[in-house]
Parts: sequence; structure tokens; C-alpha cells
Amino acid sequence: MFRLFKVIKELILYRDYLKIIDKESKNSPTWVKRKLRKDWLGRMYTVINLPPEVIFAVDLPKESRPSFVVNEIRPINEYFKSLNLEEILTLYTKPVEGTNEESYLVVYQFVFRELSVLWIIRFLAEITILSIVIYKWGYLLHNLI
Repeated sequence: MFRLFKVIKELILYRDYLKIIDKESKNSPTWVKRKLRKDWLGRMYTVINLPPEVIFAVDLPKESRPSFVVNEIRPINEYFKSLNLEEILTLYTKPVEGTNEESYLVVYQFVFRELSVLWIIRFLAEITILSIVIYKWGYLLHNLI
């Protein structure tokens, strides 16, 4: 029962998060400067293109390219920190297909800590079982009286 309250609180936080990023995507020059975009689920993303000095460096192994991407997104992280979003976001990066790992997709998304698919299935199962029990008990009590 207490977890239900935590899930409701998390959904309210998610709603507030969506309002913030919607407002920022429409009005913020920093959003435009950082070339951020958002999708309908509230994920924010951008593409980081590696400069030629990183791509063609002979002494820089290909495995170290993600560290350059992390360095490039530092201003974006500071921007989200200024919006007080750093604690509720998670980040993942992956190379853009077909670019030979010269461009990376960087995605920020809301972290659901309480709400999960398993929790939803369990909650619906509990409600279903409770409804069946109430129906059966009501049927039995009605026949006894």
C-alpha cells in the first residue's frame, strides 16, 4: 500500500518534469544552443559529432572516443543541473549506425525508481484477485441471508 503512494508521487514528479522540459524546449536559448530535442515520452537527446582531430588521431584508440563524448556533454549536464533535473535523469550514449563511430547519440531520460512493468502487472493482479474475492464473498453472503 505504501508503494502505491510512492508510485503516485513519482508520477506527479514525472508530470512536473515533462512541464519543465516542454517549457525549456520552447523558450530556452540554451536548449537551442545545445541542439537538444525531445520525444513524446519526455526523453531528451542530441547527437555529438566527433571533430576530425579525434577521428584521425593515430595515437587515440577507437575505444577512447566515448570519453570524448562524455567531455562534450558536460555543458548539457550543467544545464540540467541548473534546472534541478540531474537527480532524476539517466544518460546513455551509443554510436549512430552508419557513421563508423564518428557520431554518438546521447539520450537523457527520466528514471522511474518505483514504477515498473512488474509493479503494474502485480498491482493489476492484486486488484483482480481482490475483486474476485469480494464478488465471491458477496455472492456467498447474499445466498446465506
